[in-house]
Amino acid sequence: MGTALAVIGAGAGQVLSITLDLGDVAPSHACLVRNGISVYGGDPVTLDQAAYGSCMGDYSRVQALAALAGAVALPVTAWLLMLVGGIGTRWRLRPGRIAGAPAASQRLADRFAVLCDSQGLTGRNRPRLVPAPPGTGVTQAFTTGLPGTRPWVVVPLAYAYTDPAAFDAVAVHELGHVRSRDVLWASAVWWAGWLAVPALLLALLPLAGIPAVVWELYGGALVAAVVVALVMFVLRAGLLRRRELAADRHVLEVTADPTALTALIRPSGKRRAGVFATHPTAADRLALDPDAREREGGFVFTAAVGVVAMAAYHVVFTASTSLQWTIDTDTTTWAPVVAALLWASVVVPAWTGRAMSGPSGWTGPLAGAVVGLVVGYFLQPPGVITTIVALSGRGLLLSVPGLVVIAFAVALLTAGMATRLARHNRPRLGGFGAVLAVTAALAAAWGTITSAAVIHVAIGGVESIRWLLVVNGHHGIWRYTAALALVGLALVVPRSHLRGPVPAVIGMAAVTGGTASALSWYSRSGGDLSDPRNGFLTYQAWWVCALAGLVTAVVVAVVNGGALSAAPTSVLCGLLAAASAGAVQYAVLRFGYGVRSDLFRGTLQQPGWLLLLALIGTTPLTALLAAAVRRPQPRRGAVRWATGTAGLTALLALLLVAGGLTSVTVAERDLSDLATPSAAAKTPPVAPANTPRPLDQDAATAALADVPAVLPPGAQNVPTLPDSSSTRTPATCDEAVKRATVNEKALPRTAEVEQRFTFPMGDIPNGAGIRVAVTSYSAAHPGFADLDAENQACANFRQRSTEGNGYLDCYITPRPASDFPLARKRTLTALGQVKGTALVVTIHHYAAIFGSTRIDVAVDWFYLATAPPQAVLDETDRLVTSAMNVIAVKL
Repeated sequence: MGTALAVIGAGAGQVLSITLDLGDVAPSHACLVRNGISVYGGDPVTLDQAAYGSCMGDYSRVQALAALAGAVALPVTAWLLMLVGGIGTRWRLRPGRIAGAPAASQRLADRFAVLCDSQGLTGRNRPRLVPAPPGTGVTQAFTTGLPGTRPWVVVPLAYAYTDPAAFDAVAVHELGHVRSRDVLWASAVWWAGWLAVPALLLALLPLAGIPAVVWELYGGALVAAVVVALVMFVLRAGLLRRRELAADRHVLEVTADPTALTALIRPSGKRRAGVFATHPTAADRLALDPDAREREGGFVFTAAVGVVAMAAYHVVFTASTSLQWTIDTDTTTWAPVVAALLWASVVVPAWTGRAMSGPSGWTGPLAGAVVGLVVGYFLQPPGVITTIVALSGRGLLLSVPGLVVIAFAVALLTAGMATRLARHNRPRLGGFGAVLAVTAALAAAWGTITSAAVIHVAIGGVESIRWLLVVNGHHGIWRYTAALALVGLALVVPRSHLRGPVPAVIGMAAVTGGTASALSWYSRSGGDLSDPRNGFLTYQAWWVCALAGLVTAVVVAVVNGGALSAAPTSVLCGLLAAASAGAVQYAVLRFGYGVRSDLFRGTLQQPGWLLLLALIGTTPLTALLAAAVRRPQPRRGAVRWATGTAGLTALLALLLVAGGLTSVTVAERDLSDLATPSAAAKTPPVAPANTPRPLDQDAATAALADVPAVLPPGAQNVPTLPDSSSTRTPATCDEAVKRATVNEKALPRTAEVEQRFTFPMGDIPNGAGIRVAVTSYSAAHPGFADLDAENQACANFRQRSTEGNGYLDCYITPRPASDFPLARKRTLTALGQVKGTALVVTIHHYAAIFGSTRIDVAVDWFYLATAPPQAVLDETDRLVTSAMNVIAVKL
């Protein structure tokens, strides 16, 4: 529940940072506009990440810190409310308030001490009995607790005057709650439910005066918060009903009296408990079977854990990506690691307890794992801004099936390890190994498939997906995935399971796969190899080692009768075979042919990574195979199984080298296509055929004749604007601008023509304007030295607003201009305030020199508060480019 509270708090913190504008968003958005990027309608996958980071780094850091503060503040708030509630209860039941009948109270205390001793409750775990007289209003027994203190078991004092068996039943029932630590988590869930909506509403208070905007921007988040609160109350009620039945069962076990519950339960006419009821009906409790065990970790439980883990994924992903421009380290792996660790830490113990309670079906838990993880990934936590929307269309078509297969594969492995841990002689060490292996596999696979979907959106083509899956094993901590999984599985699987045909199967697969791998690389590596060719042969050799591990895993599963508990053994044996095959390949190339390579990378890192990909991808098929060959006893015949393993490994190696498995492994064109990306298609600029001579006034005017044709409908020719610039600070900027102006005016010229047009553009207030000018000089133009100096000196300057009501903070960002040999592009933004609303004036300037003639094109527009969508920025770039082209072709 602490995770759920942290997720809700992070969403509220992020909303609060936006509504209060803690990071001052206007300068950041203006910077994006200068770089041709819009936060509304732009593609977060394909945008210029360096430019985006330089603009949004500070703002994103503030937003991330606000989210982290909320993630801490809300659990602390819930803890304080729990503390206040517990203190209030204890104040109401303070000794001075409940004094009376000391002899009766002492009888109950003595009997309660005996019951605590029988339950092994000592120290801080030993509760205190509080007999409550009638004046306190306590009519039913309950347990209350404060964090870090002994719990109180409160019972009506009337039990001192009834049958002792009735007190025993009530006390043992409450001790069952104490032993299971039901009190604190129930209180935590209660406050989590009540805080979900108020936390978000509190963050939205700065927008209380504009409810329409609140609903437009955060209506979905508010609805989600209400749903989350209701779900928490329903889950809490359901869990409490289960815990009440568990406590009743504890009474029957301790008292060994089938009629003990009759003294505890009051008859009721209810036939079914409501979804918000915290206690089962009397009929359900009296009909309780003492020999039946509650199956923990079922569909609902596992699905809820998956949803919460993925909610944590989104919070960590949002925070880590916001900090990636501040922290000099790779942050992309944080989210999948945190989510996988949360999921494994909760599910592994729950499923182990499920396996220990006796034979049970795994269909519900497996389905719950898939539904919780996949659905949770596509749910947006209240208030948290996620980037899942970027994975539209083709990205979702890839990610959804991939996520389903990954969730099923990891859940199947987890169920197998839970079944094994139920009979483990060192359960704590084995549990640690299981959590480690599950975390490594789930985090790496989840992070890889989401990255593959992003790459597919950005680049397209099967090659991009296939290559990302292969090379992601080098990325960050993923390079240690196979090693961590191997260590974790080794702690779970006993050595007795590596006997019989298993060692022979691993050995034959390693020798066959390693030899085939070395020969496949060396036999085709002669001569000068291109980088794509060399990389292809290297990865194909590692794929041979991985296929040896895949064959080993499948054969070991069949040998062990296809049992679910054998899944960890199969994966462990596959990793050992792949690593051993990599070692054989390394030894053959190193000592046979003198080829040096990285030992860890060639033995465990890459073969193990590729094996995990292969195991996950083939899980649906191997699960069907295991069901088909299931038998109660392991199979024998080491020679037969080892020979079959060697033959199948050799066959797959030949098939891979011949190109039969290229579509699912690696192809040489994957590297070639990525090494030589195609240039973006665009309309080439039209430059003058010859170096233009100086123009006269008529020729300069004629050069502007076609400009209206490239403008949007409704364009009008208007008078040019007078120069209204004021003094700029710092002084170096003002001096640079004045120097450039003086130098430009000093050049003798033969013609000078300037025109201005206004036109509507999207939702921009008052539309936009464009200024086009042609200036021809008597001699060749000296170039853009003064303009470059101006850009450098005036990267950030301030000048008085033309309306005289304040200052404008101005920024100049040079943009790439490679269409013509001598050209410059830049974008200027000026930030001010109009009645408390941010005003941003934007000018896109494009200048080019052809011999003795200079062309200037500038598009200007402004927006209030909200930056325009990407379509407006793209249209602006098109206008300045098109206008420049139609003028240049006339020279």
